Amino acid sequence: MPDGQFQNETPQDATTQIKPSRYTILIPLMGDRHLAYNTVSQSFSIWDSEDMALWKDLAISGTMAFSPVYRSFVQGGYVLNADADELEVVRASYDRVRHNDGHMMLTIAPTLSCNFGCHYCFQGLDKPLTKMTPKVRTATKAFVLDRLQGKKSFHMTWYGGEPLMDQEAIWDISAEAIRHCDENGIKYSSMMISNGYKMTVPVAEKLQKARVTRVQITIDGDEAAHDSRRHLTSGRGTFQKIIDNIKAVTARKLLKVSVRVNIDGQNEGEARAVLDVLNQNGLSLKTGVSVYFAPVESVAENSSGCDSCLSKTDYADVENRLQALAFEKGLMAMPRMPRFLGMCTAVKPNSYVIVPNGDLHKCWDTVMDSNLRVGSVMGNTRKKDAGTEAMWNNWSPFENEVCGSCKLLPSCGGACAFKFVHNDYASGEAGKLPCPSLKFNMAEQLFLRAKARGFVTDDDWHQKNSPTVTDDGLLTGNRHTLDSVGAVHHALRANA
Repeated sequence: MPDGQFQNETPQDATTQIKPSRYTILIPLMGDRHLAYNTVSQSFSIWDSEDMALWKDLAISGTMAFSPVYRSFVQGGYVLNADADELEVVRASYDRVRHNDGHMMLTIAPTLSCNFGCHYCFQGLDKPLTKMTPKVRTATKAFVLDRLQGKKSFHMTWYGGEPLMDQEAIWDISAEAIRHCDENGIKYSSMMISNGYKMTVPVAEKLQKARVTRVQITIDGDEAAHDSRRHLTSGRGTFQKIIDNIKAVTARKLLKVSVRVNIDGQNEGEARAVLDVLNQNGLSLKTGVSVYFAPVESVAENSSGCDSCLSKTDYADVENRLQALAFEKGLMAMPRMPRFLGMCTAVKPNSYVIVPNGDLHKCWDTVMDSNLRVGSVMGNTRKKDAGTEAMWNNWSPFENEVCGSCKLLPSCGGACAFKFVHNDYASGEAGKLPCPSLKFNMAEQLFLRAKARGFVTDDDWHQKNSPTVTDDGLLTGNRHTLDSVGAVHHALRANA
């Protein structure tokens, strides 16, 4: 029975009417058993035939008087009071997180310059060389301190280009932000997205002083595969230096490293090779190194690397295999379902991305286009900036039928707001459609979790009925289409 976070534990009696939760997902297994998960309570259970008989009775009836046989269902959040409006409960929870004025997130790209020449980069190959001038740095620090008034916590992400191409801005801005947070009792945290080439031990020591605790670094295969995709602008390879840097900084416990592996239709084998290379170098969760996978998508007009982008379904299938292998090799923790996956800087009203000239953006994917900014730390705002920001603030996953009726809404939270707000800026299914891979492989991910906990074995998987994607459609319900996302996009533009 339920194995998750319990809710609705108030004692029930026969005068209370109950109903099944709309956010319960059931995965058929062999032997008339089911794997049950509720995306609101995050309860996780194995149901036998007797449990399923009780569930079906309630599902057929719609509502019924509470009986003690349903107590554990209520505790797990699979069943709730009949008069509860679950959608409004989820909306209220989402709004509390999104509009939490006590927390601020900021992403700073001190430069959009990069020493790499990756063919799939959203910036394209012609990268700007500009860095933050002292004037912009001063304005950025003033902006940060002003916006931190009344905040309880602050998270800083360093981004680029390659942020380590402008280290002076990192040390300068970090020091001022940390000083202010310490003096005012604001919890400070920070991470960096880097290609890892310049992340030597001396640099990592400075990052530790700047309270950067984790760095995300992309590796796209073994040495030959990686160097063919992620080489220096000169064409020289980068693989071995990145591996050496990761080994050195994690051995000294200076940083934790999250290795991102970009996946397209041609490199599943290379992705598997990354896991082998990391293991061969003694790297794993135990040494502070983890792995995650992400699809290559064309989400900006400068990107030219999406000729082999996988479809949503195909990527989810590849991700299943790779995650299982990464877990087996000790490079990925037990799979857990997210809560409001799409809750990023873009959707939080008090969070921004700052680029080298001081422009403010809401999303990392718009930083190359000044027309899509929402303001500036330099104060030179434009009339259309407010309209662009309004589109971000007005977007909500609850305002369209597909997200609003989806069982995954409490987990997904609409996923990628960029694909709604600037849908005309992306290309192809992978770039334009927001549904995350979880929409297409939730059953497989939950099964992997159940297997890791010893609840099931491979023999429990029903090859026809268990998968998320079947001939009859998706276990997780309707997905977005180009029409459904386009309709939301046009509505936002009309109201901006």
